Amino acid sequence: MRLSGIFLALTMAMGIISNPGFDKAIERSVGTRVTISFVGDCTISTNQGGASQGSLNWYAENYAPTYFFEKVADVFLEDDFTVANCETVLSDRSLPKKDKGEGTAFWFVGPTDNAKIFSSSGVEILSVANNHAMDYGTQGYKDTVSALEAEDLTVLERNEPVYLEKNDIKIGMVSESLWYSGQEKALCQSVKDMAENSDIQIVYLHGGTEGLREPESWRVSVFRKLVDCGADLVVASHAHKLQPIEEYNGGTIVYGLGNFCFGGNRYPENRTAIFRYTFIKRDDGTANTWEVLPCYVYTGSSNNWQPALMEKDDPNYQKVIDFMNGKISSPV
Repeated sequence: MRLSGIFLALTMAMGIISNPGFDKAIERSVGTRVTISFVGDCTISTNQGGASQGSLNWYAENYAPTYFFEKVADVFLEDDFTVANCETVLSDRSLPKKDKGEGTAFWFVGPTDNAKIFSSSGVEILSVANNHAMDYGTQGYKDTVSALEAEDLTVLERNEPVYLEKNDIKIGMVSESLWYSGQEKALCQSVKDMAENSDIQIVYLHGGTEGLREPESWRVSVFRKLVDCGADLVVASHAHKLQPIEEYNGGTIVYGLGNFCFGGNRYPENRTAIFRYTFIKRDDGTANTWEVLPCYVYTGSSNNWQPALMEKDDPNYQKVIDFMNGKISSPV
C-alpha cells in the first residue's frame, strides 16, 4: 500500500522548487530518511572492446578505477544509495557480436575489472535493463551480471523487483528496457507487488528515441500510468540528452538523465545531472524532496570519461536547472 502523507517536490540545496512549508516539515520531522542518487547511462567500455590510446578501455587499463568518478564521488559516498545504468557488456571472453542487421550499430564491451569503476566510488545499484546488455549474447550478459555481483553491487535485471532497506525504510525498485506502449502493464503489476513489501516504489527505465530533449507522447503516457498504479518515482535514460522533470499525481517523473560516464563518443553533448531524491518517514506521514546537481559529462577538450559537478557560478549551471524544470527549451 502506498504511504500517505506530505509529498514535497523541491530541492534542499539548489532551490529548484521552493515550498514555504518544507522547512517547518523538516523541523518537526522526528522520523528517518533515505537519500538515493540517480545518474544516467554509464558506458564504461569502448565499441567492440577497442583499447586504443585515449579510449575509455585504455584509461581503465592505465588509471585507477577511482579516476572516472573522482569529481562526483563525494555525492555518491554521502548518500545512502547511488543508482546507474550499466550500458555495456563486461566480459573477459572473446565472444561473437550480436547480429543487429543493417545500418549503424555499436557493440560495447570492456573487461570485467571495469566493474570496479562503480564499486570504488560509491555506486551500489546497477541496471542492466538496456539495449546494449545483450551486445554479445547470453554469455556476455551473464558475465556482466557476474562481474557486477562480484563487486557486491546490486543488479537490476528486466522487471525483477529488488528490495533494499536503510534506516528502517524499505525500498522497492524495478528496472526495464522500455520501447513501446503496453510494457507498463507488467511493470504496474510489479509496482503493486512491491507496494506490499516496501515503503517507497521506484521504477528505473531505459528506452525511447535517441536525441530528443522532450519525451515522446507515448512515454509520457506510460510513465504517468506507472505513477497512477503506485510508483513514487520514475527515472529514465537512453536519449543521450537530458529531458525534463514532471510532478504528476503525487509522484515524480524524470524523463531523461542522458549520458553520465559515456565511453561511446569523444564529443557527446556535454550536459548531464545527478538527480538526488530523499524520502522521509515519520509517524505522522511521509515527505519526499529532490534536487538536481548539474554536471558536465567530461572535463577535457574532448571526452576524458570523467563527469564533474558544475560550480554554482558557472553560467551553464542555472541553464541545466531551468531546463530540467521546463523553463527553457535546451540546457546547452
